Amino acid sequence: MQGAEIDLVEGGLRTLANTELFYTEISDVELYEGQITLAGLLEGLPGWSAVQRYPNDVLLRNERFGP
Repeated sequence: MQGAEIDLVEGGLRTLANTELFYTEISDVELYEGQITLAGLLEGLPGWSAVQRYPNDVLLRNERFGP
């Protein structure tokens, strides 16, 4: 999904609404034009938060499932 991460998120909102955890590659250092940042990803996923940040990845949690 390199370069199309936000398209995946926007197209999968119904599925992600029933998903507790989402693990994905992310970088706040722009590696290519149009790359989404963690802030941009979270903006596209209201109700989600970062649980754990790794050097090039992040684990997100759907807050709908509790703390």
